Amino acid sequence: MKALKIVTTAAIFLVSAFINVEAANPATASDSTVVAKTMSDETFNRFEEGLLFGMSSDVTGVIESSIFNAIHVKLAYPKFASEAIETELSRIAKDGAGHSLRYKAYLALNYYRNPSDFDSPEVLLSLVDNSYQNGIFFYFQEVIQSDQFTSKYN
Repeated sequence: MKALKIVTTAAIFLVSAFINVEAANPATASDSTVVAKTMSDETFNRFEEGLLFGMSSDVTGVIESSIFNAIHVKLAYPKFASEAIETELSRIAKDGAGHSLRYKAYLALNYYRNPSDFDSPEVLLSLVDNSYQNGIFFYFQEVIQSDQFTSKYN
């Protein structure tokens, strides 16, 4: 029960932090596909802390949602760079509780390390769907696999 309360609190914290940032920026309040250029230190710390907390959970679903949120934050704030997030994604990619979780962490880590290999953040934000989180992962998978295929056979 205590773990459920912690997980719920972390999820609420992340959502409220993202909503507060979106509401504070009139350009993004009405259009979720607009990419924010800057992030305050306070916002950066809140996002980083919330994402790391979610990724360290014992609940697979919370970890998967945190990975999705890490991608969403990176898309909304392309200059968001956190060595701690990359380290945690790398750890999950190597030691995650299942193949699906490890692969999602691997895909997210690829995006964090090589965002220029993918479409622009504006295009990718249009692919992000909270009700179907796997969509962005399938897109990343297609890009990585097609790049590997063309690199191997060219």
